[in-house]
Amino acid sequence: MKTAIIYSTLIDDTKKSAKILKELIKSDVVLISIENVKDVCLLKYNFIILGASTYNGKVQGLFKRYISRNIKTLLEKPHALYVNSDENLDMLVNLNKVFSQEIIESSFVYSNFGYEINTDTGNYIQRRKSKKIIEKNDNVPILNKHKIEEFANNINNLILGGRIMKTIMT
Repeated sequence: MKTAIIYSTLIDDTKKSAKILKELIKSDVVLISIENVKDVCLLKYNFIILGASTYNGKVQGLFKRYISRNIKTLLEKPHALYVNSDENLDMLVNLNKVFSQEIIESSFVYSNFGYEINTDTGNYIQRRKSKKIIEKNDNVPILNKHKIEEFANNINNLILGGRIMKTIMT
């Protein structure tokens, strides 16, 4: 079984989530940054995971355009979705800002892994914003590794069990 994790990230939290998933999923997993996805053929993958970080409820335009251009193939393939965003926000509302209703409803698993702030990544403005967020908050946001593990376990059950069932993780 060959799995593709296609991710979009601004400050590397979604890339980190993708790397953790890759280690946890029991199949041949390929990580593909949205910047490098142009020449990737989705047909050679049995399962596709799409992950995106949101910032102020928005996602990179490149990611949305990629999904829009490949919607037919994505809908024909078993797929899962995740976002890296504030866990205090409504997950479905947040997913709807990133993905179309059609792709959400046809996904087998979806989740929000939370997010983390790294003041060493991103451009100058992103690093400044990250520092200000940390200064204002007592609790620095971190990735929810339990949700990542739960997501991976659901995918492993789908892959190893040879059955596909819809799983919604809240």
